[in-house]
Amino acid sequence: MQASKIFTALMLCVAVGLPQYASAGRFCPVTDSGAIRIDECKYSTNEECKRVTGTKVDCVADQPPPSTKAPYCLIMGAFEVCDKYQDYESCELEAQRRLGNCVVNPYYKSPDK
Repeated sequence: MQASKIFTALMLCVAVGLPQYASAGRFCPVTDSGAIRIDECKYSTNEECKRVTGTKVDCVADQPPPSTKAPYCLIMGAFEVCDKYQDYESCELEAQRRLGNCVVNPYYKSPDK
């Protein structure tokens, strides 16, 4: 359990320490052949991406929007599942099985509110 807490703290430090531009870009240009240029995901909107790159096709989102379906997320390294765990106990059991961590989903909006 102590190792998982240390891992979580390290992941948070890395996320905070990343340069601002690393998380600012959300849209990636697409070539005429349909290839996604993942090395150029630096545009904040689809329109900006299309205008700057001169492409006629829509750019693609680098990161999907955060899930708002469940109150808990299972975090396993860079992979997260935030649409499945309605209670902490089931999330924690899966976290132990997969060597992950359970955290509160900050994007979850309770239907009661």
